[in-house]
Amino acid sequence: MNTKSIIKNTCLLLIFLTIISCSPDQIEEIDTQNISSETFDEGKMGSVFRRNNFYTPPPSNIKRVVFTGSTSADLNLFINQNKRDGAIIEIPQNTYTWGKVVLKSNIHLEIAAGTIIQPDLNRGAIFNIGASGNGDRLQNVSIISKDGRFTIDMCDSRFTNQFIAAARVGRVDNFRLANFDIKDRRSILNSILMIHVSGASERKPGAKNGIIENISQTGSHTGYGLVQTYNCSNVLFKNLRCEGGITLRLETDDRSMKNDVKNGIKDGGVEDIFADGIHNTKGLSSLMLSPHFAQNGKVTARRITSNSSGFTIRYDEGTLAIFDAQRAFPLTDAGRTQFQDFVKSQFSGFSGKAFRENAFKRNNGTQWAVNLSPEILDHPNRSQYITSQIGNLRAGKFENPTATKVVANYGTKAKLKQKHLKFVPCNQWNKMIDPGSSFGLFRGFEYIGPSGGISIGDGVRITNQRWNNFPSGFIQNITDNTQPKCSNSPSSIQQVSSSYPNCN
Repeated sequence: MNTKSIIKNTCLLLIFLTIISCSPDQIEEIDTQNISSETFDEGKMGSVFRRNNFYTPPPSNIKRVVFTGSTSADLNLFINQNKRDGAIIEIPQNTYTWGKVVLKSNIHLEIAAGTIIQPDLNRGAIFNIGASGNGDRLQNVSIISKDGRFTIDMCDSRFTNQFIAAARVGRVDNFRLANFDIKDRRSILNSILMIHVSGASERKPGAKNGIIENISQTGSHTGYGLVQTYNCSNVLFKNLRCEGGITLRLETDDRSMKNDVKNGIKDGGVEDIFADGIHNTKGLSSLMLSPHFAQNGKVTARRITSNSSGFTIRYDEGTLAIFDAQRAFPLTDAGRTQFQDFVKSQFSGFSGKAFRENAFKRNNGTQWAVNLSPEILDHPNRSQYITSQIGNLRAGKFENPTATKVVANYGTKAKLKQKHLKFVPCNQWNKMIDPGSSFGLFRGFEYIGPSGGISIGDGVRITNQRWNNFPSGFIQNITDNTQPKCSNSPSSIQQVSSSYPNCN
């Protein structure tokens, strides 16, 4: 046999061994759209995630100063003393108790690795960047750890189910948050909030041009998570990890923003959002897109993974919620039906699907709310009861969002919402538990059980996806037209008292 034949046979053998060494789950990559190979060009895709597209670091000659105080008041005073010329403020390693720290333009906090920051507040955020509607927009602000990571420790029981956040980011251009960990105990705000600042002078009062990267969180509340965006533009979210909840929640639903947008005085929502390396464990999903009423722009995502989570990507169609404003309907099954019938009657002449799902309890189970369907939102006739809450707003949307390199790893510690249970095969229901009111919430708020699949909802174009170790019977991509796998009642799920996250 000549040399050329030996080389050819060796190559064929290597290819054969590579194929048979992979499990079906490992090699399953399904392109869900017919798109050109140009879309998959790694160099082209990588270029849109370059850091210099989003953030310019401070100049090398910026002055450095060392913080020698300890309290929030000390830090706010030190920030104000250095805001005129700008500075990198070095925070020495220590344990600090801070709350309502207000950043200024050209101020950069460089927090020593190993530092622990605990909240000194009962409500609100530890750090506030452009959160006020007064004055000019901020420019050039960062909070980072150098040569390691610092920790924001919100894991005290007094913060459980409380409105506590690590940072609120609003009216700022050119910002960066990076290199820290958050220890949560099911607080009821997302830890980093990209807020809409009502009352500000500019047309779109949200953050623009920035990076949020290399941040992890444990102990998240199922209904919240690491980051939520209401109003921001041209932001890179990179290398974010969250245990529980949702890692990156592109959910543009804020009451003040809704009032501003419905009255035509401001623009809200998100645009030019880039997500790279978004991971979730034992939560609802890694990436969620839920436009509500906002007319959002482009979202480009890659390297999105989940481990024992409900889904890797979740997309909810645009909707608006109507609340039982006067709390007139009883919090019973009959009350739910009465409220839904009442709301539908406020759209004179409408026939068809009125709601996205059944009415649900809000404000810690004290009030009915229901999400309207896009169909009823397009109906021309609305009563004053409806317009007083949502004006003439229509269903929101995103502009052709895409995600590539999407992976779901099966597990049985996922968080599931009641409306998703029907997609779990009946023979897997014995793996689910109902925590009931263990976490201080009403029964039915959440369930713990098997991962549901890669994605749920129709709105995101997903390419290059894999799901690993899912038993037979599960559905890889659940669409709006997917038929349920099981009609069992949620009441059949075993109720088990569950423990709060371990803060050690």
